[in-house]
Amino acid sequence: MVALPSNEGGPRSRTRRAILEAAMVVLADNGTASLADIASAAEVGRSTLHRYFPERSELLKALALHVHGLSNAAIARAEPDCGPPLEALRRVVESQLDLGPIVPFVYAEPSLQADKELAAILDTGDEAIVEVLDRVATDGTAGPPCWPRLVFWALLNAGYEAVAKGTPRVQVVDAIMASLVHGTINSD
Repeated sequence: MVALPSNEGGPRSRTRRAILEAAMVVLADNGTASLADIASAAEVGRSTLHRYFPERSELLKALALHVHGLSNAAIARAEPDCGPPLEALRRVVESQLDLGPIVPFVYAEPSLQADKELAAILDTGDEAIVEVLDRVATDGTAGPPCWPRLVFWALLNAGYEAVAKGTPRVQVVDAIMASLVHGTINSD
């Protein structure tokens, strides 16, 4: 998880967090939104935003680390190693779906993926998801070693989009689970 500045409860930390939270909402909706749009959503002036993040690239990197930390914390709260595998997997799916469409933005943003050090950090933390997927896959069939992880995130991306289009969350979770467990899409 990303460490916050040592003054965790102070005004500086709250302002930084407000900017990052606003960036999550604004950039999830419009990946090309301006820093002025983000400052407005955070209810801070542009000069304040620039004191924290002088360049857009710095804001994007901080946002990526923030989202990565939120994702890892959500995985931990879902307790993927506890209980029956299907229940654990459902909790993990729900925890990640709650993060919303900022996740695909972060992981698809070319400038973030071009930073090899950052990309290496972003490529960690979901090992518990792979483990619970392995616990669910009891029929002995398997694709390449990375396949379950890739399918999980692809289905989550589809889930973010479906929720954004108004599909009830429970239907999205059910569809993701059916696809992960049975490898089929049920239109019922």
